[in-house]
Amino acid sequence: MPSQSPLQLVVGLVALGAWSVTLAGCASLNQTDAIPEDLARAVPVVEPAGDIAPEPAPATGELIGPDDPDIQAAMKAWKANGEAPIIRKDEFVQYPYGLTEAVVTCQPLRVCDIELEAGEEILNVSLGDSNRWLASPAFSGDGEGLTPHVLVKPTELGIATNAVITTTRRTYYLGLVSRTDAAHVRRVKFYYPQDLVQQANGIFRANAMQRKQDQRTTIARLPRFAPEALNFNYQIEGDDVPWKPVRAFDDGTHVYIQMPQAMRVTEAPALLVQTRTGDAALVNYRLRQPYYVVDKLFETALLITGVGKHQERVTIRRAGPQR
Repeated sequence: MPSQSPLQLVVGLVALGAWSVTLAGCASLNQTDAIPEDLARAVPVVEPAGDIAPEPAPATGELIGPDDPDIQAAMKAWKANGEAPIIRKDEFVQYPYGLTEAVVTCQPLRVCDIELEAGEEILNVSLGDSNRWLASPAFSGDGEGLTPHVLVKPTELGIATNAVITTTRRTYYLGLVSRTDAAHVRRVKFYYPQDLVQQANGIFRANAMQRKQDQRTTIARLPRFAPEALNFNYQIEGDDVPWKPVRAFDDGTHVYIQMPQAMRVTEAPALLVQTRTGDAALVNYRLRQPYYVVDKLFETALLITGVGKHQERVTIRRAGPQR
């Protein structure tokens, strides 16, 4: 195998797409032999952020964060036996929405608070017995944390009815009971097991769609190639490193260096090139995963990471005749 040209460089690359790489700049070059004069360091070009697929929007409808221990325990119980428990606290009773009947037990002439999900909007409140029960909407918080409430109050003892509350997200069906014993509650809340599962599935689907979008974006940003115009006469030699290129080819104008999947989790190498004219003029390249796209044809290029005895390098040589 041909011997490699000696040189030394420390540089990272600007992060682009899904590659986590960092521009570190050049380090001193006195730890190895000097760089040959006919090699020039290629300069990474950062492309407009608009070419990168947008991040998936977070799922809506999140009422309680996943770190709430009561919700975590209730979700585990639901997953284990298929029954979502009612969470009972001194301050409130919390029902699993859609999985059990929510019953609000109030004292006569005392207000009970039905707290709904933050961010949803109340559209309508209907009472089965609007003569002896009173209901009015209310809100707490502000901005994205604005939380709707429905305040209900029985006017007599020993009466019962139902309520239907429609919002921009769902419909609540509740039983209303008036009594004076210890079973009454002043505040009723909900948690949303089915929504939390759908949200988790939605994030999974969004991540999968993001990966597909990344692939489509990469394809869209690469030019269309005529097979007969491609030149694959390049030799790749050097250390057996995780980031060693898979192949290199050109279309007569640009050189495309295809990097392996391992490139996503390893340090990105610096690129030095010798152009076809033998000059050391400034050369630009772009990262369009998984490719280094070099703006000029070259005869020899070196990919380098590390310094001194820890330096790793791969040489790419154009083997075929010039066009």
